[in-house]
Amino acid sequence: MVKHVFSLFLVVALVSQSMAQFFGGGGFLPSGGIGGMGGYKYGPAWGSVSSSYDGRRLGPVDVGGGAHFKLPNDGFAGARASVQPGVGGTSSLYGKVNIFDTPTHRLDVQGHHDRFLNRDLKPVGPAINEIGANYKHVGGATAHIGASKVGSGPIQGSLGASVPLLSTPQGGINLGVQGVAGQGMKPQGQIGVVGEIKF
Repeated sequence: MVKHVFSLFLVVALVSQSMAQFFGGGGFLPSGGIGGMGGYKYGPAWGSVSSSYDGRRLGPVDVGGGAHFKLPNDGFAGARASVQPGVGGTSSLYGKVNIFDTPTHRLDVQGHHDRFLNRDLKPVGPAINEIGANYKHVGGATAHIGASKVGSGPIQGSLGASVPLLSTPQGGINLGVQGVAGQGMKPQGQIGVVGEIKF
């Protein structure tokens, strides 16, 4: 017996001269019922609502929103939240900034701050914070360093680097090292050689 699954999607968008946009879509679920979502975007800000109906009851309603801003040299900054009314959800602040970008070197720094929200949309539980930096050299070498912290817990850090030993249009061989360390844990690391062949 072959089970056929059919999906029907309806997407609606309306764009004005002010760059405001309504969007939405829906479809039949493989398990039966329908699901759909809709939203609104104006400049860097957006919002959306989604839910499903299985033929007997309405599923959880998810409400999301946020804003995303572009910064020079591929940087960005933004905030977003996703909640189920009466249940809770999550919220995030994030961003990436280019420190320098020359024909030879590039360094970016990025960060993330995440929180859980209770049914009253107030932060609950520990905050999750991450920060890191990524370096790239025109010759193919890369390096990164980062740190993360959950609430009042210990800070955990990571670092890594990769240096090309051989590079051709058909692939190459890289020497890489990476490690992880943190309060109360034994530092862990590894070194290895990775090869890539392009067809």
